[in-house]
Amino acid sequence: MKNLMPPLAIGGLLAASITSALAAEAPQKPLTVFKTVAVSASRVDQTAQRDSRSIDSVGREQLEEMQPTSVAQALKFEPNITVTGGPVPGNQSVNIRGLEGNKVLQIIDGSRVNTNFSHRPAYFLDPALLSSVDVVKGPVSSLWGSGAIGGAVSQQTITADELVTKEGIPGGFVKAGFNDNGDQLTTTAAVAGKDNTLSWLLAASYLDSGTMEQGNGDTLYGTEAENLTLLTKVDWAINESNRIGLNYRHADNEGVPPVVGSADDQLNNKDSLIERDATDKHIAVHYHYNPSSKLVKLDANAYLNDTSIEETNLNNGRDISDIETTGFSITNQAMIAGKLNLLTGIDGYKDSLDAARPDAGSGRPNPPDNAETTTVGAFFYGDYPLTDTVVIEAGARYDSFESSADGFKDNDESAVSPSLAASWQATQWANLTLRYDEAFRAADVYELFMDGTHFAFFPGGPSNVFVPNPELDPETSKNIELKGDFNFSNVFAKDQLKVVASVFENKVDDFIELSVTIPDDFPPTCFIPGMGTGCAGTSMSENVSEAKLEGFEVGAIYQLDALTASLSYGQTRGEDDQTGEDLSGIPADKWVASVDYGIWSIDTKVGFKAIKASDQDKTPSDDTQGPYKGYTTVDFYASWEPSQKTLAGVKVDITVANAFDQNYRSAWTSVFEAGRSVKLSAQYRF
Repeated sequence: MKNLMPPLAIGGLLAASITSALAAEAPQKPLTVFKTVAVSASRVDQTAQRDSRSIDSVGREQLEEMQPTSVAQALKFEPNITVTGGPVPGNQSVNIRGLEGNKVLQIIDGSRVNTNFSHRPAYFLDPALLSSVDVVKGPVSSLWGSGAIGGAVSQQTITADELVTKEGIPGGFVKAGFNDNGDQLTTTAAVAGKDNTLSWLLAASYLDSGTMEQGNGDTLYGTEAENLTLLTKVDWAINESNRIGLNYRHADNEGVPPVVGSADDQLNNKDSLIERDATDKHIAVHYHYNPSSKLVKLDANAYLNDTSIEETNLNNGRDISDIETTGFSITNQAMIAGKLNLLTGIDGYKDSLDAARPDAGSGRPNPPDNAETTTVGAFFYGDYPLTDTVVIEAGARYDSFESSADGFKDNDESAVSPSLAASWQATQWANLTLRYDEAFRAADVYELFMDGTHFAFFPGGPSNVFVPNPELDPETSKNIELKGDFNFSNVFAKDQLKVVASVFENKVDDFIELSVTIPDDFPPTCFIPGMGTGCAGTSMSENVSEAKLEGFEVGAIYQLDALTASLSYGQTRGEDDQTGEDLSGIPADKWVASVDYGIWSIDTKVGFKAIKASDQDKTPSDDTQGPYKGYTTVDFYASWEPSQKTLAGVKVDITVANAFDQNYRSAWTSVFEAGRSVKLSAQYRF
């Protein structure tokens, strides 16, 4: 792998030199008060949905405590959210209430990310550059359109406002970390400045990981990686009403992951690794217009995403997968008659796929040529206080989408995604919300236009071939959910107790699955070299099933002085409505307990987080890996942020993940997770 250290070293030296020059002038910072960090504004925050939806948020402070190496790892302590893709961080993604992959929408800094390659990564952003992550549970197509039938993962990167404490004086941080499991080295640096008209930010992160170990001491193959991420932001306030900005993000991730994320036991084998080089680039220009009128608060965004993955497969062939997304969005928030809060908007984007395989018989689709998907949508969403205690919400979105590829019939569809909710402040301490949402996911070009050889019994022998299906309908979901928020004060002392509970039922129709048909008998001619094409049947994506996912989650957090304790439980059940069979991918029931305590006399916070996952024996008949045994893991962490003026800006975090070295695997995977990992990081903020 190429050496990525020099550009990061330059950035680190730049940040260090600025630090030295400004140390005498920078204001001294008091001890940080440990508390939950609020997330930045989004479409959800511009309406009443921040309170009426089930949303989990992980802030900057929590990220520093966990020290995750993937976005999915940052979410593993949330109820009904699990990490999928196996134990290798570069392959991991997010499962929300039993739905994952292209059924969960990814958003970064307000721009949608449409990267979804089968058995390939979709999350490239280093958590070290995040200020927060929001997970919206349940369908949310009424705001974002296609892909949000399971929910959305919204990531917000660090901003100049977070780093600069005094206008006119640059601020930032330099951070270094080490993980003893895999000898992982991490370095992160950021510098930012702002005045009354201009703000800017430059940031970079670097990770170099060796081979990790599992809980029983065995080698966890595929964890070697070298990742570099760059982030740049510029924002200019033209006047009091107009603001324009530019964001640029670049990730270059190299590694040797398993050939498939987690399919069978033999994947944890040094002979089943491939070389992968993934490059993810994003550029966006945004414009904000906010005059004194309550009817106009306009945001416009134009963006370009380009994700390229090059792999050297087990046959030394070079696989190329590239998707480019060009898109825009325009939204406006208006307050009408002092009560009706109305958010309206239009979106449009085009995905262009460029993929190549060296051999159509390698067991994957033969990628279509010049494949494109174009989508245009418009939406409105409003909330209105019907009485002093009742708020009603209503919205709808219309999307029109078309997919095309050379040599195939176009797929042209549309969808309407309505949303309704009513919230009742029953008492001062209790709020109840009932909501209904519909969502959809358009078929992707792989599902619509795949052809070529799926598999062969032996080279030149009987083979199973892919058959395109341009007539695929979009997947749709209908979700009804009841949520309760309960807040209590002075329960036992000067304390606070917050309880959030929700119960849901999500019905998903027209599930798109790959149907593989193999005949019982083969004609003798199938075994003549070169004449076996198609003799072993066909494989075609079809709308084959209707599913029902239902469950509940409850969480409680208690705070008394410097003590914070929380407990949560999540349960999801999934069933094929036609056959009554259990669905795959449904997460195991999960308890999560955490306690942290601030020992302010020594400027230290200590805590632990424990997960207890139940056995997952509710598996479909064709699952060959289950049932899956439950497990219990405990992570310990401590943060030291000295209050002495001479050490102002210093912070040290230590995390012991999987502290008791449990050898376990998550449900629906076969490769066991990483063992005990001791992570140490130190940073200096200026």
